[in-house]
Amino acid sequence: MSYTYSITSKGQITIPKEFRKKLGLDKLGKATLLVNDRNEIVITAPKGLSEVRALLNKPTFKDKPSKREQTIGAELAKKYETS
Repeated sequence: MSYTYSITSKGQITIPKEFRKKLGLDKLGKATLLVNDRNEIVITAPKGLSEVRALLNKPTFKDKPSKREQTIGAELAKKYETS
């Protein structure tokens, strides 16, 4: 898939719906952007709490985080995004 989009006067572009869906990005979510060695912009979705748990390989964790854990994770993410 390849699209050409205009850049607004504020330097913004719209990520097409099919890209957002494939990356698991919602309207109010965050994304990580980086420029690789070929001067290409790479967009990745942030890791969710369950994905981080899988990376840690902790067998005692439940597969799906509880509502409380999701709330704590979201608050911690906000804290570190603003610092």
